[in-house]
This record gives sequence, C-alpha cells and structure tokens, in this order.
Amino acid sequence: MTNLLSANLLRLKKSFLFWGTMALSLGFGGFMSVNRFLEHQAYGYAVSMDSVFFGWAVVIGLVMAIFIPLFFGTEYSDGTIRNKIVAGHRRLHVYFANLAVSFFAAVCFNAAYMLSSALAGLPLIGWLSVDLITALLHVLGGLATTAAFCAIYTLTVMLFHRKASAAVLSMLTVMLLFGAALVVDGRLQAPPEIVDYSISANGEIKDQMEPNPRYLQGAERELYEFVYDLLPAGQSVQYGNLAASHPARMILCALGILAGFTAAGVCLFCKKDLN
Repeated sequence: MTNLLSANLLRLKKSFLFWGTMALSLGFGGFMSVNRFLEHQAYGYAVSMDSVFFGWAVVIGLVMAIFIPLFFGTEYSDGTIRNKIVAGHRRLHVYFANLAVSFFAAVCFNAAYMLSSALAGLPLIGWLSVDLITALLHVLGGLATTAAFCAIYTLTVMLFHRKASAAVLSMLTVMLLFGAALVVDGRLQAPPEIVDYSISANGEIKDQMEPNPRYLQGAERELYEFVYDLLPAGQSVQYGNLAASHPARMILCALGILAGFTAAGVCLFCKKDLN
C-alpha cells in the first residue's frame, strides 16, 4: 500500500488540477477576509475572523465533488486500476490509497483557505473572538465532515467506469445533501409564534401573535436536530457559521458516515468486474 500511496502522491504533486484548486483556495480565503473588511467599511458593523476563518467547511463538499471524480476518474479509462491489480496490489489497498490521498488533498485545500484568510484578515479585521477549545472543536469537526464527503465521492468514483458519470453523480449527491439540509434547517428555524393579521368591521387592520403550527417541539424537534447533525451538509453549514451546538455528536456522525461508505465501497469494489 505504501507504493500505491507514493504513486498517488507523486501524481498529485504533478497535477495541474490539484495546484489550480490550491490556488483557488488561497485566493478565496483572502478574498473573503478582504470582502468582510470592505463590508465593515461600507456599513460600519463589527466583524471578526469568526465569520471568515471557518468558511472552508461550507465549500469543501462541493470542491471535492468536483476534484475527486476529475482526479481519479481517468484511472478506469487509462487502465490504471487494472494495472494496479495485475501488479499484485490488493483491491482493498487500492481503494484505501485513493481515499487517503483524496482526504490529504482536501486537507491541503482547507489549510490553504485558512492560511490566506488569516494572513489577509489579521491586519484588517483581527483574530478570532471565540475561545481556543471551541475553535479546535470546529476545526476537528470540519475535518471529520471533510473525510465523510471524501468517503462518499470515493465510493462513487471507484464504482463507475466513466469519469463523466462519476462527476455528475457526485454533483447531484452534494446538491441533494445541501437541499435536504436546507429543508431541515428551515423547519428548525421556524419561530414559535407568527403574526396573524385581521380586518375589523370598520376596516381597521389588527395584528396579534398566534402559535406557529410549523414550530417543532419535543421529540420531533430532537429528531430534526439529529438529522441536521447527521447530514454532512448540515455539519458543514454549522461549522462554517461557528454554530455547532452538538460537536461531539456531529463528529461521531461524520465518522459513522466515513466508516459506512468506506465499508460499502470496499465490498462493492472487491466484487466489481474490472474487465
């Protein structure tokens, strides 16, 4: 497996796609810090690195949905996968080597974003206002979510011969994940009361507060919160906004997704006909 990892890392080192994505990550991090500073100058409200530094967690799912199929998707068409097996490498090792390098690339993109956002943001808007423990929990949780995304897309790219099919399926997956997270968050954000307007007999408009029938309570709310914590997209949004209310549960959910999709991917890949 060491040889497989070395080969993948060497290919990564020579990849224009990898270095191009690194450059975009660096530019995006710096842009977000400068943009937040310009908003502060224009509108006068207080800003800090809290709203910028963790922004990588929101976009990494989309970035890897594009990167992994494009980077590994040529292995079938070029015969690389079959050559690795013919050379005596186990399918398990091939799968794990691709997953490990995918995660390594994602960590590099995240680090590039954090570095550039910090370098640009420190002299403009200052440092984080949250305590160190909270910041570390969000970073660790964001990395666990990143690993979960990589596991999902690695399964996709290892099971589909065609790069285009893997890329389309990965994009559809990330869109469905964020769509589901948006729906769940919309229910969780519903207020307990809403304004009800009525018109009296003399034409006067009156308003009064009424209970919101869409407001979630009790076990139903706990279920929605769990689903939001379980969805990788929901985790991404919470880490990006520095609003993870159940970090331990979210990390466990991300690790569970990583283990589940990796186990399923390995089993299916080991049975796949490569001819």
